[in-house]
Amino acid sequence: MTMTADRGIPEAATAYHPYFVVSYAHLPEIADDPGDDEWVREFFGDLETAVRQHASVRSRPIHGFFDQRIPVGLDWKTSLTEALGTAQVFVPLYSVDYRDQSLPGREWACFHQRVKDAGLTDPEPRFVPVLWTPLPAHQHLPWLDKAVALGRDVDGYAKNGLWPMLWIKSYHDSYRAVLNLLARKIVTLAEQWPIRPSEVPDIDETPSAFSIDSPLSVFIIETAVTVGRAAETGPGDTIASGAGWRPFPGQDDSLTQLASQFAERADFRAEIRALTAASDPRARRPGIILIDPLFIAGEDGRRALESAISQLPEWVVPLVVLDRPDDARTRDLARQVREILSAAKALSPTDASRQAAQGVGSLNEFNAIMPKLVREAERQYLTYRSGRVRSQPRSIRPSLRRPRPDELAAPPDKPASPHDPSVGETPDA
Repeated sequence: MTMTADRGIPEAATAYHPYFVVSYAHLPEIADDPGDDEWVREFFGDLETAVRQHASVRSRPIHGFFDQRIPVGLDWKTSLTEALGTAQVFVPLYSVDYRDQSLPGREWACFHQRVKDAGLTDPEPRFVPVLWTPLPAHQHLPWLDKAVALGRDVDGYAKNGLWPMLWIKSYHDSYRAVLNLLARKIVTLAEQWPIRPSEVPDIDETPSAFSIDSPLSVFIIETAVTVGRAAETGPGDTIASGAGWRPFPGQDDSLTQLASQFAERADFRAEIRALTAASDPRARRPGIILIDPLFIAGEDGRRALESAISQLPEWVVPLVVLDRPDDARTRDLARQVREILSAAKALSPTDASRQAAQGVGSLNEFNAIMPKLVREAERQYLTYRSGRVRSQPRSIRPSLRRPRPDELAAPPDKPASPHDPSVGETPDA
């Protein structure tokens, strides 16, 4: 293995840049399960703490990059691009879905090209993959042997991956052992062999490193917003595109742009449309409807909303947006919107859907609920629609649930189960 990074780079050249960036497959929440993304969040926090403990540098902050930590109001693509261009190590979490999703493969390709452009003849050492979940024998990812070797001598890791070790208490010591092995590798590369920050390719234009040819699944963002409250409307229009709607103070990107970013982070291709009454509700793609309560102040808007939500499928989630939540008229119109949704049976009996119908009154609330609604729409589509959301082919058909502890390789003091946790069923495509 040839290491050609410049050991003479001054500390100022890499100051305040992340030691590592975590890349992972975004998965929807299922029922009461907190979702894989939440386990990744916990893992990231543990890894960042371990890296700080092993780091020798004390003169500047030591941190990693995780997309769920992007501050409210910042463009996530800009933040992700900056991290890929400045981080010292790329940590992909290998799972069944990692290869099949577009975004992880594009992150991989961007970082790989950046490392080459930074002058390393062999980018491989800057990738420290982790076996997150078991992979079927026929599914291959670059440097998979490195991911397995990371914790080869740690009980349960090679069989089950790191993810189950987060939530099975008997694997706690094994989890910490792998975490420290990974942290030491990151610190060694970041401090002894630093590479300079450099530009990365446009992630939107970069193909996945894993040669995924299938198009991304579509997530529809519809808007019910009054004329004059959206920047891009035509004279005399009643149903606006909402493409320029910025209901909250200090909002740079429009609400539809922000919603699109959340959909894209979940590996969808977002499409923005005006409110539409579908002739065949079951033909609708998963999505959300952003509703301005003032939209129903006029009879035309009320009829348009009633028509659009008639026979609304479970995988299209209405979100009421309150730009003036303390205004009595706004609250009254929001109540009427909820009555319309309830009468049309357009409210799914889930916490996320109920919260969305109650409405969001700030940019922080919008950003907090949007990831839940994207996952909710996908989960409902997978549950009720005859077909899978994901358009990419899968090498196996993974279960939409977390494997039970008794399906995993047992710790040394328990007999192993013969069940293979890597195989399960999803609704038919």
